[in-house]
Amino acid sequence: MPELIGDVDELVSLIRRSATQSVLDAREEARQESQEILDSATEEIEQMQAEANVAAKREAEALHRRTLAQAALDIQQQHLQRREALLDSVWDEAKARLRLLVDDPQYVAVLKRLALEAATALATDTVTLASNAKGHDLLTPERLADWGAEAGTTFRRAPHPAEPWGGLFAADEAGRRVVDNSFPNRLALAREELREQVAALLEML
Repeated sequence: MPELIGDVDELVSLIRRSATQSVLDAREEARQESQEILDSATEEIEQMQAEANVAAKREAEALHRRTLAQAALDIQQQHLQRREALLDSVWDEAKARLRLLVDDPQYVAVLKRLALEAATALATDTVTLASNAKGHDLLTPERLADWGAEAGTTFRRAPHPAEPWGGLFAADEAGRRVVDNSFPNRLALAREELREQVAALLEML
């Protein structure tokens, strides 16, 4: 710019215009950079929101599954409790009736049936029977002889009564095999058999 060397005003004006343009260019560049940063930040925020929405949706779905699973467990627990309550009720009633049966004249007929059943299971020549105190007194030699003739075996009464409150125990001659026909054991077996029936009953409630 040789023609401007001697013209200070023109040189100052040129510098001012150049500076102004530089400022304008810097402002535009800054605006563009700011816009890019803003756009990038907006995109990142939207991505984070999308990820948060997905995470929230997954968490909600997981919570939903957990809630349903817990509800299913609660229902199952309720069914089990109701089943056990019914079993307890049936058990208590059966136990009460059997306790009354011990003092009933028919008790001797029950002991006979249990003795014959045990003899069939043991399949031995001699079967030793033991009942509760009252039942033990009913195992007289005459009765045992009659039962033995019917069963095709020899029944003997054990030296001492058995502890259970009803029913009887039967053992082979060597005492190695024992049939537990006591009332408590028979009730326990019946309770297990009743579980399926009670479960089926609950399905209809």
